[in-house]
Amino acid sequence: MKAQLAALALFSVGCSQVFGALSVTQDLGVLSAGVHTLEGGIAETGGNAGRYGTAGSNYTSGEFVVSFTLAQEMDAALQSVAFSGGDPDAFLLDSLDTIDDAGNPRASGWLANAYLDGAIGSTQGFGTLGPGEYFISVEDWSGGPVISAEYSLNLTDPEPPVPGDSPGNALSLGVLGTEDTQLNFDTFGSATSDTELGLFVSDGTFFFSNDDTNGLQSLLSFKITEGTHYLAAGQYNTSFSDNFGATGPAGGEITLNHNGGSASGTIGTGGALWFSFTIVPEPSSMSLLALAGLTLLRRRRS
Repeated sequence: MKAQLAALALFSVGCSQVFGALSVTQDLGVLSAGVHTLEGGIAETGGNAGRYGTAGSNYTSGEFVVSFTLAQEMDAALQSVAFSGGDPDAFLLDSLDTIDDAGNPRASGWLANAYLDGAIGSTQGFGTLGPGEYFISVEDWSGGPVISAEYSLNLTDPEPPVPGDSPGNALSLGVLGTEDTQLNFDTFGSATSDTELGLFVSDGTFFFSNDDTNGLQSLLSFKITEGTHYLAAGQYNTSFSDNFGATGPAGGEITLNHNGGSASGTIGTGGALWFSFTIVPEPSSMSLLALAGLTLLRRRRS
């Protein structure tokens, strides 16, 4: 029986496919902000990866793989510089490992595609990359003859956050009253002529919005429970949804008037300018809380 099991185990190992990891052909080392060149040749066959993330093709060519390391956060983009023959596609990875995908080796560390099928000089942004080691694998989509490809990896220091570009970086309007306070917010006088306003309660739930009240300007009037809540201001065609969802055209100055005050800013790339405000408990409730605290203190002292 043991001999039969051992033979079965050897047969299983012999039938299973073991794929090798990708192999680095160019190491750029630790990179700082700037433009960095990566290039290599792609053989017609012999690659260690055939599939990448959302790419629909099974790549049958070889690949060249470039590694680089970031010591700090960087905004990254890949730009095509030159290529000869074929149709090269590039893929950003954070690992060289491959796994079995229905008999084909898939790059398990896939992060993003960069097809760059347009004219030379086409660019694909990768967003902000954190510290760590990364890899770019370049394959030939057509699986044709040997080709070569050259790209530039453009790294820049991330832009500092702009006040109002997200709920977490909202422009604070401070404490605006209690639950009994009638709140009035409007965009009258904004440089952006056609505005929209959306209200979000503290947990990100979308409450309601207004488009046109004074011409094409917006107005929200309401009372709300205690807590810190948020307003998103945008241009025409801004859409609002739960979980702080607010998307629309970027750019444009917004002035938000509120109960005798005002604040201004620019609509960020996400399509909204965010404001926060706080509502506190009624004074009677606060007095009761203070009285309860004094009573508790007296009991502890007695």
